Amino acid sequence: MSTLELRGIEKRFGAARVLERLDLTVASGEFLVLLGASGCGKTTALRIVSGLEEASAGQVLIDGRDVTRAAPAARGVSMVFQSYALFPHLSVAENIVFGLKVRRVARDERERRLKRVAAMVGLDGLLDRKPAQLSGGQRQRVALARAAAAEHPLCLMDEPLSNLDAKLRQEMRAEIRALQRSLGMTVVYVTHDQVEAMSMADRVVLLREGRIEQCGTPADLYDRPATAYVAQFVGVPPMNVLALEDGPRGAVVRGGEPGHAVVEGAGEGLLLGLRPECIRLDPAGYPARVEAVDYHGADTVVCARLGDQRLLIRVAGHFVAPADGEIRVSWPFEAVHLFEAESGRRAALPPKPAKGNPQCSVV
Repeated sequence: MSTLELRGIEKRFGAARVLERLDLTVASGEFLVLLGASGCGKTTALRIVSGLEEASAGQVLIDGRDVTRAAPAARGVSMVFQSYALFPHLSVAENIVFGLKVRRVARDERERRLKRVAAMVGLDGLLDRKPAQLSGGQRQRVALARAAAAEHPLCLMDEPLSNLDAKLRQEMRAEIRALQRSLGMTVVYVTHDQVEAMSMADRVVLLREGRIEQCGTPADLYDRPATAYVAQFVGVPPMNVLALEDGPRGAVVRGGEPGHAVVEGAGEGLLLGLRPECIRLDPAGYPARVEAVDYHGADTVVCARLGDQRLLIRVAGHFVAPADGEIRVSWPFEAVHLFEAESGRRAALPPKPAKGNPQCSVV
């Protein structure tokens, strides 16, 4: 297993800065996910680690060794790409051991590794086939087997599941995680899919415009987002983030009823964060107007207007909106997140909800 350290990594293309002072340490045997929207710099960071891209500034260290200027082949890493990158004229077996042949690994050793990794990813009966005879999921298994056969302690994966359908993605997520654990590899995995990140990672690094927005366990990002951006990026459906304003009894949702305070103190300049699954239907709660109902089977996502803002509510089972479209909602005070409107940074909560109801933030 390998450790990886990025020190002050920057990448510029002309005047455009893609990565800005990226500092990151990946522990031996860790599964770390670089998560972010398209263009945030996550694939560029991975390519810099692999040596396929040169950093404009900073250092890359693998097991404490400075490899910033080292050739890709000298870094001791394997890589799995979004495109399977298989040789169409070679069989599955030949594709898996191709890199070993180039490195002049002995035939007996190649056969041993081939047999081992083929069994691990379920390719035993497909070794004589050509890539054109395989499904998308099988081709990705070949790419994974090739990376595993290299037995490099550090493996880099760049959106490896994005070409697969939803069912296959779910299966492959479990297979990749099991493979990583069985081989003891350190993995850096790039994805824009937060479900992949949350289900696979030991730690998630959420990038935004070339900078780290938050780094932590999946639970850290979900339960205590550092910024409003993190709060809305992580979670399906995303967290509701509502603008607040001052009311006579405390902070109120902008455009809502002045008497319905959500927390004590001033609201101007603050944002209220609420996870959809934490909001409940409550006859004594805050009035909201239903705009749409999205039935998912196990639950229903209700889109409503709270004041002049949109509110998503996750309701268990099949919810049917009332004929007049009005519902009332509330949420426990423990579910409240506050953010600064200008910076987006997490703000401190008051010690208790607004006066009138100790159990609920709506009064």
